[in-house]
Amino acid sequence: MPLLYTLLCYAGILLLGLWWCGAFRSSPVPRNGRFLAVLGGFGIWLGIWSLSEPTVPLSDFNVAYYPAGRAVIEDLPHLFKRCWDTPVCGFVNIPIVALLFAPFSMLTLRHAQWLFVAISLVGVVVTVLLLWSLTDRHPSRRWVILMLFVMNGPLVYSLKEGNLTHATLLVLVVGVVCLDRGWERSAGACFALAAIIKLPLLLFALYFVGMRQWRVVFGYGVTLSTITGLSLWYAGWASHVAWYREVILPLSDKGLSAFNVQSIEGVLLRMQDDARLYEWTPTAVSPNIRMAGRISAAFLLGLSSLLLLRRPGTMHRDTMYLELSMVLCLALLISPISWTHYYLLLLLPLSLYAGNRLTMPDRGGWLVAVMAATVLLAPPVRFTAGAVSNGLVETLLLSHYVMGALLLWGVLAYARWRVVEVQHLRLVAAKSVAVQDHLSPSVHEADVPVDAPDRKIAW
Repeated sequence: MPLLYTLLCYAGILLLGLWWCGAFRSSPVPRNGRFLAVLGGFGIWLGIWSLSEPTVPLSDFNVAYYPAGRAVIEDLPHLFKRCWDTPVCGFVNIPIVALLFAPFSMLTLRHAQWLFVAISLVGVVVTVLLLWSLTDRHPSRRWVILMLFVMNGPLVYSLKEGNLTHATLLVLVVGVVCLDRGWERSAGACFALAAIIKLPLLLFALYFVGMRQWRVVFGYGVTLSTITGLSLWYAGWASHVAWYREVILPLSDKGLSAFNVQSIEGVLLRMQDDARLYEWTPTAVSPNIRMAGRISAAFLLGLSSLLLLRRPGTMHRDTMYLELSMVLCLALLISPISWTHYYLLLLLPLSLYAGNRLTMPDRGGWLVAVMAATVLLAPPVRFTAGAVSNGLVETLLLSHYVMGALLLWGVLAYARWRVVEVQHLRLVAAKSVAVQDHLSPSVHEADVPVDAPDRKIAW
C-alpha cells in the first residue's frame, strides 16, 4: 500500500509537470483549469503529508526548539543536552537563536505547536507572495510557482518535522528582493541571518566577496558579527564552547549515512557495505570516501568559480539570479550534512525560472532538464528501504534529491557559460549593426529564435 501511494504521488507530480509545460505557453489559465489545479494540488499535498516522514509530527520542535526556548532562559548549561547519543538530536544552533523560542516555551506544548504551525504556514504564504512580486506577472507563471510549493516534498517534510528551513527560505527570498530593489546592505543582512540558521549558507559570503559586492559584504559582515557578539554577551563563552563540542566537533571527522542526509558525502557513505540508513550515530569515514568527497567538492567549487569569474558583456544584474542559484545548489551539495528538508531552498531558483527571471529559455531541452530536476526534488521524504544499504541502485534511489540538485546546478552552470559566450558574440555583431543602421531596420523581437539562450537578456 505505501508503494501504491508513492506511485500515485509520482503520477500526480508528472501530471502537474505536464500542466506546467502547458502553462508556459498558454494565455491566462481558465477558471476550470485553476479549479482543477487547486483540487489536484491539494490532493497531492495531502498525499505528500500522509506519506512523509517523520511518523511523529513536529518532532524537531518538540525535542529541540521548544525545550531550548526554556533552557536559554532558565537552564543555560543544559541548552545543548543531547536527547539521544547523537549530535544531531537536540538544539544545534548558536545560543541566541534559542531566544526566538522563549515565547513558545511559556505556552503548553500543544498550544506552542499550533502557534508554530500557524506562523510557519503564514511564512510560506508570504514567501510565495514575495516570489510573485519578483517574477513575471503572467497569471500562468504565478500558478506554476504556487504548484511548485504545493508539490514539494522537502517543504512538507520541514513543516511536518517542525524545522526552520522553510523560515530560512523566507529570509533568503527577502534577501533576493532587497537585491532586486537595490537595497544591498539589507540584502547582506538577510543572507547573514539565513547562514546563522543554516550554516551551509555561509558559502554566500565567499560569493559576495569574490564578486566584489562590497555593500552586500558590509551588511553581511555587520549582521553576522553583531549577532555573534550578542550571543557571546548573553550566553557566554562556555555555552559556545559547548555548542562546538556537542554539535560541530563530532561531525568534523565522521559522517552520517542516514537516508535523509542528502549531500555528496552522504551518498558516498551509503555506498559502503552495511551502511546504516536509519541510524544517526556518526560513523568513521574511510580515507577513500573522504578523499572522493573532497575531490568532488573541489571540482564543483573550482568549476563554479571559473564560471562566476567570467564577466559577461552585460550588467551583473542580468546574471545575478543565475549565480545566486548556482551558489545555493553548491552549498547544499558540498556540505558534509545536508538534510533532505534543506532541498526546499531550491524552490527559490525553480520559482525564478518559472517566473521568467533566469537568463535561460523556457522551452525545449532547457525546460525538460528543469522539469526533470523538479521531479527529482519534489517527491515526499519517505523511508521505504531496509535498515542497511543493499547496493548502488538503492543508494542512488535514496539520493534522488542530490541527483536533482546536481542536474539543476549543471543546467544553471551551462546557462551562465552561454551568457558570456552569447554576449561576446553580440558585442562584435553590434559594431557592424551600428555602422549599417541607416541601411536596414532594427531586428524585431519576433525574429529572434525562440530557443536562443539569451532571448531573455538580448532584447
